[in-house]
Amino acid sequence: MGPGESQGGIATVMNNMKSNTPNGYYSEVINTHCDGSMIQKISIWKNARKLLKRKIRKKDIDIAHIHATHSISWWRKADLKRICEKNSIPVVMHIHSGRFEEFCSRFFGLTGYLVRKILSSGCKVVILEERWRDILRKWIPENSIVIPNPSYKKISRENKVKEKIQILMLSRNSRGKGHKFAINVLRSLETKGVDAKLIMTGINQEEIGKNNRKSIEAKGWISEKEKNELMLKSDFLIMPSEFEGSSMSVIESMTNSLPCLVSPASSQTIGIDELVIPLDNVEEWSEKIISLSNQDEYDRIVNLITLQSEKYSIGNNIKNINGLYDEITRVKRQ
Repeated sequence: MGPGESQGGIATVMNNMKSNTPNGYYSEVINTHCDGSMIQKISIWKNARKLLKRKIRKKDIDIAHIHATHSISWWRKADLKRICEKNSIPVVMHIHSGRFEEFCSRFFGLTGYLVRKILSSGCKVVILEERWRDILRKWIPENSIVIPNPSYKKISRENKVKEKIQILMLSRNSRGKGHKFAINVLRSLETKGVDAKLIMTGINQEEIGKNNRKSIEAKGWISEKEKNELMLKSDFLIMPSEFEGSSMSVIESMTNSLPCLVSPASSQTIGIDELVIPLDNVEEWSEKIISLSNQDEYDRIVNLITLQSEKYSIGNNIKNINGLYDEITRVKRQ
């Protein structure tokens, strides 16, 4: 259960999991969100609750796997958990938000108190990276488990740096994602005489200003096919986000051998120190792009990220999810 038909990384994760359900299990997606108007969002939510209750009455559910972020999303998912718990359905609470610590600290800690209470019984908690265990230790159970978001190879890149360097930023338009920072990186490259182009998602051409349109292409929201084409044609992906759960853009780039430069928020995701750059130095980002544009260096980085990407393989994800589900059903039978 979660935003399986919405824009963003969680939908990608949910649909990957549905397409690769472990042997012995069958899964369906109950969509809880849409990207339309508030009236449409409320309608989707009401339908999700009705569908969940109907499936429970028909005894169609053995495990409820709930994908949650923060804010309103969290409270909606907490309501779904309550419904399942009331009917003795085991729950997996899969936390995706990179801002969950900030969320739990709201209202003088009251939000965190309620989160801890919700997670203290009737569910198994999944987090995306090991570092979250320490960051969220005040609110999540000690036996929370780490399961990275999965991805798979979709394209075959030539892995040769083009004369005009193409930089890609794949992100939705929200606070702290770093679209303005990405533009500043491009400008820094241009002052150094580098011929480069920046393509960004999440914002459109009207939002970047007329002066930026010559070397910047803002594409708004794009389809899966368009995303694959952009990864195929680009030389680098950058992710200058102030906070990131476990960025699907970075993970997909890694599994498709596209070199990435990331902020410290994605350091554990990428797992390669030299590709993690502070957000207080635009020049360091542009210098790194220039140094990695040397073909020998580029080949070295491609090999490094390809090796690191194995932890995000669909096979590993199936193994992890299978182990989790087997543990839950074993406990349920007991």
